[in-house]
Amino acid sequence: MKQWVRKTVAGVLAATALTGMAGAANFTHCADALKQMELFVGTKNGYELDRAPTRAEAAVMLVRLLGQEDAAKSGSYDIPFTDVPNWAAPYVGWLYEKELTVGVSDTKFGTTQNCNAKQYATFLLRALGYADGSDGYTYDTALDFAQKQGVVDAVNCDTQNFLRDDVVAMSYTALSRPTKDGADTLLDALIEQGSVNKSKASDTLTLFQNYRAYSQLKQQTNKTNPRTYQLEATVTDNAYNSLSCSGTATVDGEDLSVALRQDDTLLVGLYQNDGVLYQYQNGQTVRAKQPISLGQTTEIPISAVAALSVQNGKYGFSLVPTVLNSMVSMQGTTLKQVDYSVRTQDDLIYQQTGRIHVSMPVNGKTATYEIEIKAVLSDTAQQVSVPEGMEI
Repeated sequence: MKQWVRKTVAGVLAATALTGMAGAANFTHCADALKQMELFVGTKNGYELDRAPTRAEAAVMLVRLLGQEDAAKSGSYDIPFTDVPNWAAPYVGWLYEKELTVGVSDTKFGTTQNCNAKQYATFLLRALGYADGSDGYTYDTALDFAQKQGVVDAVNCDTQNFLRDDVVAMSYTALSRPTKDGADTLLDALIEQGSVNKSKASDTLTLFQNYRAYSQLKQQTNKTNPRTYQLEATVTDNAYNSLSCSGTATVDGEDLSVALRQDDTLLVGLYQNDGVLYQYQNGQTVRAKQPISLGQTTEIPISAVAALSVQNGKYGFSLVPTVLNSMVSMQGTTLKQVDYSVRTQDDLIYQQTGRIHVSMPVNGKTATYEIEIKAVLSDTAQQVSVPEGMEI
């Protein structure tokens, strides 16, 4: 039994570490929220999230996120483009008149050409009030700048296979971000100017507010270094075999030391020092191929949050498995259900609990497990420790 627990717990720790590369996610819940707020309509064939967006579709989305759809539809525009259909003409015309878009040539807008990630990131930055060329970024650096502004994250933008799925996820994320002129969020600004109905946006507003409060709490907690947590993990397989283990985790900046044991037997060990990650495998500690970025592993992308409740100092997350699976770094591992909660004490995250239903390959077969991992803050002075004799 120790063998499968070792593989399972190690696998889950690896699986829940972000790879930093988006994959085949499914952001239907983001599309649903945008539709509820009348910011996304879809097509006669539904949302069509699995295909690339066109430049015309991106133009429509930008106008809506700027809160100017009514203004665009009521205007009359003289545009030089001969390839813009009637349904897109008001949107392209308004953007062209405001010098927010250009064509692919003097006479072609490129209506049916695919919009790429860099183009759409530029559009979203403009919606937030940032002008390329004068606000610290250019078109070529738009993705990096959008990441700094929290618009692009580890899961919502696949630069290699940019789809309408990414469009709704990035748009939803952008709505949660502050605008350049100081509005708490882009969604708040759209509501203030009357472009979005507040009652239709109430659920999303509440989620954004709770998420912002949690993020501030997490940032405050991360300023406390070092931090040591007491760990408890329970793994139950589909045959109701169950095993528990315990240990500690100490984090100090980017350095960390994690050890989980069953009785006196080390099951899982992770140690990072000066950017080098070591992990316990087959009875010895070996150097891993890639380090863990704590900035990524502790961040929950808002596009992955299906629901977030706050009550009496407890934050409860329901996360979207289809989105999280794009972050899994272990081949063959599928997260079926993921819930995460934190409890606060003295304005810090005091206790964290993750509950995961996962399937993964073990000894050539697919096994399913229910896993609960709890971490309780126990000390804010202990230093990161690594096994003696480990090459550093």
